[in-house]
Amino acid sequence: MGGIGTEKTAQKRGLTILIIVNALFLLLALFRAMFCIATADEAFNIGQALRTIQGNQYLVENWDYFQTGDSFLTPFLFVYCKITGSTEGIILFSRIVFIVLQLLLSVFIYKILSLFFDRRASAFAVFIVATAVQLFLFNMWYDTWEVFFRLIGLFLIFYVISSFNKLSCKKALLLVFLAGVSHACMVYAYPTMILVYLSVAVLLFVYKRKQSAKMHNLYVLFYLLGAVFVFLIFVAYVLKIGYKNLFVFNEVISKAGLASTGREGFFSPSSLITNTKLLFTNNLKCYSAAMVVYVLCILVLLLLKTNQKRVPVILISMVLGSLLLLRYKVTTTLNTSFLMTYLSFYVPPLYLMIRKDSDRSGHYKDLIAIVMISCYVSGIVYAYTAMYGAYKFACGTRPCAIIAILLTCELLKQNSSEKISKTVFSVLASALVAFNVFYMYSYSYEGTAPYKCTSQIRSGIFKGLFETPETAQRYETIQRDFPGSCRETDKTITCGPYAMEFYLMSDLKPNAANLWDPKNTDLLFKYYENYYGEPDMIVLHDSAAKFTPQAFLDFVAEKYQLTEHTDHFLIYHRKT
Repeated sequence: MGGIGTEKTAQKRGLTILIIVNALFLLLALFRAMFCIATADEAFNIGQALRTIQGNQYLVENWDYFQTGDSFLTPFLFVYCKITGSTEGIILFSRIVFIVLQLLLSVFIYKILSLFFDRRASAFAVFIVATAVQLFLFNMWYDTWEVFFRLIGLFLIFYVISSFNKLSCKKALLLVFLAGVSHACMVYAYPTMILVYLSVAVLLFVYKRKQSAKMHNLYVLFYLLGAVFVFLIFVAYVLKIGYKNLFVFNEVISKAGLASTGREGFFSPSSLITNTKLLFTNNLKCYSAAMVVYVLCILVLLLLKTNQKRVPVILISMVLGSLLLLRYKVTTTLNTSFLMTYLSFYVPPLYLMIRKDSDRSGHYKDLIAIVMISCYVSGIVYAYTAMYGAYKFACGTRPCAIIAILLTCELLKQNSSEKISKTVFSVLASALVAFNVFYMYSYSYEGTAPYKCTSQIRSGIFKGLFETPETAQRYETIQRDFPGSCRETDKTITCGPYAMEFYLMSDLKPNAANLWDPKNTDLLFKYYENYYGEPDMIVLHDSAAKFTPQAFLDFVAEKYQLTEHTDHFLIYHRKT
């Protein structure tokens, strides 16, 4: 008896150590959000939400499609600006919002997974996905909102389908309705994800798990009603502002034959053909060496007769393939997503190996049908609609790694002693979490290595973040000088390429059709005519001439005078 008690104590001690170690990894991942600034995309996405607070009418005076996804951050920024009275520290605050929501999503997924699967495996699955931050951009922007709402909806549906014999009809329908609401928000955040929404509706219709035909049809109906609910809220807002004022129906844009973002070219026949080609060729380059290992693994598995012999083969293949994949550095910000996707390729062989002896086989099947298929559809949507989409295929599919991790744990439990299976699984899973953290501290969205960021920015919108001493000093100087550059009569501002952070540095109204840059000058000048006139202030990066249309540079030279040159930025005011 004493021996058994001692063994259980040792197992608990080992589990406790592993949990503590991985909790430290997770804390390191959260701490990472305080390092490196991302002046382009981060400032752009936060600015999209902030401009509504600054007075631009939502969906009317912002002519950019991306505002829908970024709008979900608006309530958080509104509260922050009301409390602080300024935008100082707004970048760090936005990252804190991301961290909190990421943690809440992780807890939500763990709570559901642990009801059906091994708790240790569920915890590690969540750790691994939670520490693989998309593109190392620690911000809730349209991509991350899409993932956030997609996973909430998918796991609600998985929970309902897997608990069909335990849930009351009323509760099941309510949860499916909420899944529909969540996925409608997903589509609003990333409109082309309508294909994911439709694929989930089809899955709900065709994937039956012993429910009655009536109940099954009710699931589909309530999922659709959830989306209708969100759509009606949107319609009510559009009717309130007047549908003709909605930027997509703006007569100025339509009569002038102008586009609001320039992304419409992604859907031309030639682009569709090109994107299809890139989806396969670019990803083939990324995965080629790893896939050779994968194919060899499958062949060996077919030759071997028992799982006891197959287990080391598949484990070695997963590790070796992952190492080969990570040596191919197409884009360092996406390597963790590539890894997550590669692991998901092992779901079919893993499932085939565990299905006969697993008492959870049905739940694994549910997870594969609901989560994996939907995530791969999402990956295809990214491939066709996102810039550099062929590579971003991995961003859509990376949550599939959850299934691979759970299946690996089950396989080890079936084919080895409890002590060995727990040890092997814990080591492998911990190594993956550690790898994600290592990558976080090795790379950043704009390329600066986080370990080089040793100076904390003490003022301005980047307050609280760590950067290189040069960059930290630069933005403290800019933030110190910029308020003095603003005149009392200034009301509006336009920023050029690589100067978007200036939209966040004051309460001046953004005077731009879209915040990215004045690339479409015809569109921008039409915007000036219809809303706030020519801007009071224009900010350009001093090296932006080669990125800025000549028509806009001519406009600035003709009507504006340089009033300030502060640390690589040129500030102009209208000539008097």
